[in-house]
Amino acid sequence: MSVEKIKKFLLKALKRTGIAIAVINVLTVFLAFGTYVYNSACLKKESALIKHKGQYVEVDGQNMNLYIEGSGDKTLILMAGSGVPSPILEFKPLADRLSDRYQVVIIEKFGYGYSDEIDGERTVGIITEQDREALRVAGFEAIWWVNKYPEEVEAIIGLDMGVPEQYDYMGVDWDNVAPEAPQRSAEENEFYDFGVYKVGLMRYMNAQEIFPAIGSVELTEEERNEYRALMYSIYSLGSEATINHEQWITQRFLNEMREIHDGPIPDVPTLLFVSDGEMMAQMVG
Repeated sequence: MSVEKIKKFLLKALKRTGIAIAVINVLTVFLAFGTYVYNSACLKKESALIKHKGQYVEVDGQNMNLYIEGSGDKTLILMAGSGVPSPILEFKPLADRLSDRYQVVIIEKFGYGYSDEIDGERTVGIITEQDREALRVAGFEAIWWVNKYPEEVEAIIGLDMGVPEQYDYMGVDWDNVAPEAPQRSAEENEFYDFGVYKVGLMRYMNAQEIFPAIGSVELTEEERNEYRALMYSIYSLGSEATINHEQWITQRFLNEMREIHDGPIPDVPTLLFVSDGEMMAQMVG
């Protein structure tokens, strides 16, 4: 084959490759736009499914939602783990069973469930103080709470709750973790947040696998649909969602996590229900 023929062949190949890439890019844009339009329409339709449950109390000038059920000499405070879109619906089957003997209070932190979205840091200390303020008018918050205010906590029952040692298992060395500006954290996750949350690719994921309560037989079909609607509504805000601010590695966050990690074990009766760790093992490798 002559040099001229090789050049012509390569030019044709490059041209075809360029056309193929252009076609793929155009299809990707159309798919993303179509998904965005579909997601926006679904969010609008699903908003009718979201019906406020509980009662609002004002904390730091914003509305935080509490759900109170039952009565009794003792009060059980249920605090959801990080990222749970609807603590009320997550804990409702448990609250229903306990409410004949105890007063059960479900706290929906800012950015969760029916509570307001707010800006700023979301460290365990900040969250705990807001929870306490709400109760006057999950995991790490419980440990911080009992160590800071032992007279207010009689016992801890953890449902696979977060504990400091889990970060040791994940290889986190708190002494060598550097703080990050919130803006940098948002920029690092910008592409993921935009595609998965704002465009709506999350709708193609198995929501029930992420949040099993969505498929709970203990909830009515209406409640399951509302749970799903709340999930999409909250996470559609992407990095702007208060629920995602808990991922900010600020200096205050690091100081509080180090204090919890190096601090004493809570000196109250504690009962922990622990999973087999299979999901954590998959996350860390």
